[in-house]
Amino acid sequence: MNFSFVIMGTLAILCAFGVFEGFIKNCGLNRLIVSLFSLIGAILSLIGSVQIWGYNISLNVFNCTLAFVMLLPRLKNIKNIISMFICCLIIIATFVCYSAFDLTNFEYNFVQPYVYMSICIGLIFSLFVDNVSAVFCGSYIGSIIFEIVTFDLFGQNMNSGFLLGGEMMITSIIIISLSYILLFNFKKLFVNLKIKNKTKTLN
Repeated sequence: MNFSFVIMGTLAILCAFGVFEGFIKNCGLNRLIVSLFSLIGAILSLIGSVQIWGYNISLNVFNCTLAFVMLLPRLKNIKNIISMFICCLIIIATFVCYSAFDLTNFEYNFVQPYVYMSICIGLIFSLFVDNVSAVFCGSYIGSIIFEIVTFDLFGQNMNSGFLLGGEMMITSIIIISLSYILLFNFKKLFVNLKIKNKTKTLN
């Protein structure tokens, strides 16, 4: 059992019972689709990976790719597309910096240091991105690029097997997207309350 299974399994159950329905609707997402994505992701996390052309590919990559294809058409203007590329670059830069440090002393069975890093990234994205599709698609592309480039530069020298869609990638994408949705909605709620208070003061 891994942390991505716990996160996605919990999210699937909560979404099925409508716990995050308001937050999900505010982001323009469908609660049923989010529930199915999380449920399928939790199941695939337990199954693991398949080998294609000599490379190991996590089954959750296919789940994330399907979500990417569905969310990409929601980037309807230049601002959203630019936001996606900025998110992508931030993900690559952050992962590169993360991999440059030895954080083995802070690693635990479930909660790895990149979990906290992902929450911080979600917070940063919620401050300047107003489209969850841009966040997910940017995180997906950035994670894929990071894994491929990292293996191309270092993996072959270490004779290590290539796994596209490792635990770090899948967990980071989910936590970044989830923390973004929560923090974006809290920010939106705070702004609405501030406007309402100003309106009352003027009246």
